[in-house]
Amino acid sequence: MNNIIRNPKARAYIYGILVAAGGVALIYGVATETQIAGWLGLAGSILGNGLALANTPTAGKHAAE
Repeated sequence: MNNIIRNPKARAYIYGILVAAGGVALIYGVATETQIAGWLGLAGSILGNGLALANTPTAGKHAAE
């Protein structure tokens, strides 16, 4: 499923945005902690089987390149 977004920097950026959006949604009462966890889990699956963030380097080349 990593073929959707191949660039590891893009996946890391999207994860960061989604986590921040989840925090804002929680603060404003738009979603509960359980709902946010579910949505972030789904996003992790879509963006890389939940392992993309852990395997995305912060510097240098991606191991799969």
